[in-house]
Amino acid sequence: MPREKPKTNSKSVTVKQATLDLLRAFGIRKVFGNPGSTELPFLSDWPDDIDYVLGLQEASVIGMADASATRLGTSIPRTATRRRW
Repeated sequence: MPREKPKTNSKSVTVKQATLDLLRAFGIRKVFGNPGSTELPFLSDWPDDIDYVLGLQEASVIGMADASATRLGTSIPRTATRRRW
């Protein structure tokens, strides 16, 4: 029995656009990261309204994000790459 084609929404949203929309919805204006080669296409054409702070090593990125959150009086979300020291 042939499968029916899934219904597609004419307003398709990319993962990148959905992520940026979610960041904006949460009021996030600064992202800290240490991208690998697989994330580079995601970072192309980064929007002007969200700052991207590039770090060269994961621990330093966590330190920068933590210091920024402390200075602003906010918290930082834990990520899958956060080490348990």
